[in-house]
Amino acid sequence: MISADTVTQVWQQMAQKPVRQAPRLVEQMKEEQPAILAYLLALEALPFSAHEHQLVFYLGMVVWQIMKHSDRRLRKVTRRKLDQADAANQGFLELLASDTDTDFVSATQTMLENYPEPEVLRYIIEALMEEEDYAPDDLPIRDEYRGLAFVHLKTVLDALINSLAA
Repeated sequence: MISADTVTQVWQQMAQKPVRQAPRLVEQMKEEQPAILAYLLALEALPFSAHEHQLVFYLGMVVWQIMKHSDRRLRKVTRRKLDQADAANQGFLELLASDTDTDFVSATQTMLENYPEPEVLRYIIEALMEEEDYAPDDLPIRDEYRGLAFVHLKTVLDALINSLAA
């Protein structure tokens, strides 16, 4: 399992990277994880605003960087593994569509207890639920799309976990 300290170190390193390094990271992801990159780019077709899509894309890149710190070697995610993770998470998305924010938090807390990489999943949840530094009209993800963002980021994480060498 990846430790909370490693998760914190990686997301802080990513947050400190200058914007001009973004194309280099995208190019690295294109080489190492092309299916994940294509999946994150395809999320632009969803009802996210441009800002929300950028945030989900960025969080997906952070998750990828965190998973590279696993004790097991991270192999290239295949389209098949990504499709399997996506299908497994679609039921969860339908559940979230009918739940309140409280139900979302409760469901994700329960999920954390049995998840293979709980600290990485916790990072995703906290990043999506963060509201402290934002004005009410400028939240990073609108409430009605947090569940959608979570499911897609969890799909990325699940596919990465399933691609770790045994």
